[in-house]
Amino acid sequence: MKRWIFILTIVLLGLSACTTFHGVTVISPKVGHPNAPTKVESLQPILKWKPSSQMDVTYDVIIYEGIATREGFDIVRAWPKRAMGKEVYYREGFKETEHKVEDLLKSDNEYYWSVRVRQGEQVSEWSRYDYLLFGGVAYVKGDNLLFMFKTPKK
Repeated sequence: MKRWIFILTIVLLGLSACTTFHGVTVISPKVGHPNAPTKVESLQPILKWKPSSQMDVTYDVIIYEGIATREGFDIVRAWPKRAMGKEVYYREGFKETEHKVEDLLKSDNEYYWSVRVRQGEQVSEWSRYDYLLFGGVAYVKGDNLLFMFKTPKK
């Protein structure tokens, strides 16, 4: 028993993760592992983020369809490779820090989304994040990623 506790302690000490946001910080759907999109409960999910520290701003939201590429299987991560597809939703100029998607999205599909700040005609970059999971000598890294979610199967 003590041996298993020792092994588990060593594994946990060698495992760490870091997520760095660029731009507006997203609240919901929660940011997870880049290859495991957060499941939402609706085909019209509510997207939420923290307010900007700037005054008199509005927000824009964009959603892209996610696609599995035909390039094969990522053996290291044990997931099919993914990519952003076409833009399927865009809205701009609202003051709230949440937005319910007005159009019905496809059932059982993955989506990439982001939010940006607009102050008059000036707009920020789309919010993104970096992800690093380090475990001993191996790591999984993603840079400049949009946020992902998966719609329910209906």
